[in-house]
Amino acid sequence: MKQEIREQLQILAEKEYREFSAALVPGEKMMLGVRLPKLREIAKQLAKGNWKEQLETEDVYFEELMLRGMMIGYGTLKMQPQEALIYIREFVPFVKNWSVCDSVFMKMDILKKDKDLTWEFLLPYMDSGREFEVRVALIIMMAHLLRCDVNGKKISRLRNVTLSDLEGIEEEKKRAGKYLGMILKKMNRSFSEGYYAHMAAAWLVVECFCCFPATTNCFLKTCQLDNVTYNKALQKIVESKIPEEDVKAYIRSLKK
Repeated sequence: MKQEIREQLQILAEKEYREFSAALVPGEKMMLGVRLPKLREIAKQLAKGNWKEQLETEDVYFEELMLRGMMIGYGTLKMQPQEALIYIREFVPFVKNWSVCDSVFMKMDILKKDKDLTWEFLLPYMDSGREFEVRVALIIMMAHLLRCDVNGKKISRLRNVTLSDLEGIEEEKKRAGKYLGMILKKMNRSFSEGYYAHMAAAWLVVECFCCFPATTNCFLKTCQLDNVTYNKALQKIVESKIPEEDVKAYIRSLKK
């Protein structure tokens, strides 16, 4: 079965896409060049069969590792969260680049089922001191915990952020779920684990700002973020289309 999957991937490989993707994932040499939608299609089909058996085989190519994570994501959807976390926990040590991390964990929807359990699951990774384990934790926070209201229902980003929105902290408290405060508290530190931890932390700050600007503004004024992460977060907020121009000017003024 493994050989059949590998041959299928080799057929789907695109040389130009491999060259493009390899430039975005430094150090990844065993890449075929298969597009993510194709990988997701294969993973969904594999998840309908004996996908656990596939986890016992070794991966040679980047795309095979991506499939491993995607299979776990789709295959665990009908499990109880405690059982699903066994497979997810076994996968985390394989994550050695941002692409596998983000593509797999942004879609790991079982993590939405029991958010308190998910929070406890990610804490050891957040504190591990390992670059990609920290990134895994940050991506899980952003994708599965941040965008919740007080009733645990999913919310969207604001359509735009005005200066008056930065003063609406009491209003935000009425609609923000409990995880916003927990996330910001856990993020209130220096990220020294490496570039990809810096970037994920900055990305998460931006998402916090686009959903809860007043609370995030208070965080930015007093936080203990290192300057690299802090300034990258400000840059990404300014580059977003959501804040109005006067908000962007204010954010620029916060640069360290």
